[in-house]
Amino acid sequence: LQSQLHKLISRLSKKSDLHELDKLILKLADQFPGDSGIFAPLLFNHLKLKKGEAFYIGANEPHAYIQGDILECMACSDNVVRAGLTPKLKDVETLVKMLTYECCVPKISCGKQVDSNKTLYVPPVEDFAIEIVEVPAGSRYVLNDVRSPSVLLTLGGSGSLQQGSIQSLPVSFGESAFMSANTTATIIANENGPNLKIVRALSNVHLQN
Repeated sequence: LQSQLHKLISRLSKKSDLHELDKLILKLADQFPGDSGIFAPLLFNHLKLKKGEAFYIGANEPHAYIQGDILECMACSDNVVRAGLTPKLKDVETLVKMLTYECCVPKISCGKQVDSNKTLYVPPVEDFAIEIVEVPAGSRYVLNDVRSPSVLLTLGGSGSLQQGSIQSLPVSFGESAFMSANTTATIIANENGPNLKIVRALSNVHLQN
């Protein structure tokens, strides 16, 4: 394996006209020298997502994030099995037993525009769904009630979350909040500064709607 890896890196290093895949392999070789995961781009789909784009990965499907910022929502899991590109333990025996070995091209989604403020992302499973809500500075938006508890994460801007006269919680980048099922909340964006952007993760109550 190491011999073939050395030959691959040596050959690519001598190329004058590198393709995107070549550049990725060399980048991984520089970051994780000698790791078998450097071969992964030859087997995996290499995707470049734009802002607002998303795709669904099923259980027991290997994946890796190369660079940039991405929001990941996943079902409850009791394990993470590493396949490569890591100094941590790689449990090869468990890995080969759990993989689906299915070949496909992921479907890129831009979500469904529910209204002028909210975009909904609905995967084909019951475990979770995602809502991205953006409220202009100085404005407010009411999050509707759903049959699921929700976790809210602030992606940008600042403001507050208000539930009637009971509670008002200030929020800003990186802060999270819990929202009970069958309750509403008002997102209030501060007047000064950028738009308030919040993501809500919840059980996929939208799947059959």
